[in-house]
Amino acid sequence: MMKKIICTLLCVSLLCAAFLLPASALTEPDKPSPWLRPLYDLGDFAAKGLIGAITAAYPPPPGLTCEFADPLLPPGTGAFLAAPAGEKAWRLGYAKASLLAGYGGDIYDGRHYVIGAIDAIGKRQPTGVYDDQMLRVTAVSDGSGRGTAVFISVDAYGITSAQVRKIRQAALAMDGMGDVVSVNVSSLHQHSAIDTLGMGGNLIAALFANPLAMYTGWYAPFSGKSPAFMEHLTQLAAQTARKAVGNMTPGTMTYSKADVSEFILDRRTPVSFDPYLHRLRFIPKDDTAETWLCNMALHPVCTGLTPTVVSGDYPYYMEQAIFAARGANFQMIQGAMMAIDPSYTPGALPEEERFLEMERFGRRIAQRLLDLPKSAETAVKPILNIAHRSYALPVDNPLHLLMFRLGILEANGRKKDLWGTKIELCTEVGYVEFGDCLAAAIVPGELDGSLAFGGQLTAEQAWNGWVWEFTPICEMVKGKELMIFGLTNDMSGYMIQPNDISHFIVFENEEINAAGKEAAPRALQAFSQLLEDALPPAV
Repeated sequence: MMKKIICTLLCVSLLCAAFLLPASALTEPDKPSPWLRPLYDLGDFAAKGLIGAITAAYPPPPGLTCEFADPLLPPGTGAFLAAPAGEKAWRLGYAKASLLAGYGGDIYDGRHYVIGAIDAIGKRQPTGVYDDQMLRVTAVSDGSGRGTAVFISVDAYGITSAQVRKIRQAALAMDGMGDVVSVNVSSLHQHSAIDTLGMGGNLIAALFANPLAMYTGWYAPFSGKSPAFMEHLTQLAAQTARKAVGNMTPGTMTYSKADVSEFILDRRTPVSFDPYLHRLRFIPKDDTAETWLCNMALHPVCTGLTPTVVSGDYPYYMEQAIFAARGANFQMIQGAMMAIDPSYTPGALPEEERFLEMERFGRRIAQRLLDLPKSAETAVKPILNIAHRSYALPVDNPLHLLMFRLGILEANGRKKDLWGTKIELCTEVGYVEFGDCLAAAIVPGELDGSLAFGGQLTAEQAWNGWVWEFTPICEMVKGKELMIFGLTNDMSGYMIQPNDISHFIVFENEEINAAGKEAAPRALQAFSQLLEDALPPAV
């Protein structure tokens, strides 16, 4: 009888979870009336307690200790420069590769999944490929002799810190990478890509089989990730990074931005987002192809909420349009896009129409860059400053704890108690300056736009009825145009103002996908400390 009860609880928990992780941000929930609040509190306590009890019944993952593994945190460029030094010239290299074209495995073998939402029984296996799943790399240095920074963008829903570490290790072991002082791995967050995070697989199978798999090594644990595909991703990223470094050539760089706010819908209060598509345009002296390194915040969910057809989504068609018009290389890094969706509703379209509209949508966005006049461009001085800082992120989301304990989410973690029911993840922030007028905050997940660009919630607006005082990143980074390089070097989840985290039983997308209430405060604190350590003191 007890075994039946446990099985029932597990299935109820996971079947609930199957509907808790939709592909995109949803409209925020209404706050409960004061007389209903105690019922919400009780339900929240019960739900978290149930999943917490299930989690505690499983042994901690093998190798989970009281100390973090070495995250291979990049050293960066060292002391920040205020003016060009050394050769005083930009050098940049670009390379790209298809994750599908050179893959020796079979994505239709039943152990590959298309991420889009958590699925209790693993039904979201790929049924076709519409365009491609790409990997793009830009390597850049400023000629000062302080090293080269590498930026890798992957068509992927998310890549955790553990996988980033493997990519860094493989890339730095390549010949010709001795000058590289920073390797950054970003996910474009397509919900229509082969799963690289783990949440798209058969979760009920994982509940019953993964502990044995992890401890015996008899078979691969059940998750949305294919071990063969992940190894292929690691090696391909390293090889493409080496190719980009090998392609570096001198040239000049400009910066410009285009207003794309009409394509953007912010679904969550406070409405605060970056309305611009940013472009760093590198013009090589040898008349080879230009490279456009772009940054924008917008969820790639144009194929709908639960796709099974693999696609690079709208960024793929931005690249197509830019190459057709200018012959330029293209790379994009996502911004602060926690609740940022396309301005139209893909799910309202017939399935066959979604893909055509996705193509049109990407091309329309790209056209905004193509229409920019020369007068909109500003020369960027050859100054590249970059620094990184790791920090500990407590996980109090019971579903995240369960997924980590089952080996579905692989991250650099440490236990805070004997049995490992309390854990912290090792994640990181970064900061990069291009020239003396442009900067980017490197953040490890999906940042709410208000944390970057301001928008403090009032007590009446906040779910928990109190005001959280904070300094947004735009006020920390003074005198520079600010970009956010989101989902970079980790997929730590959503970062929400802690006074606006609703009850677990509300089943709100952002709360279910957040590591916990400390996600935003820890990220801002770590970034502030990074700036204090990296930047020269004001005089």
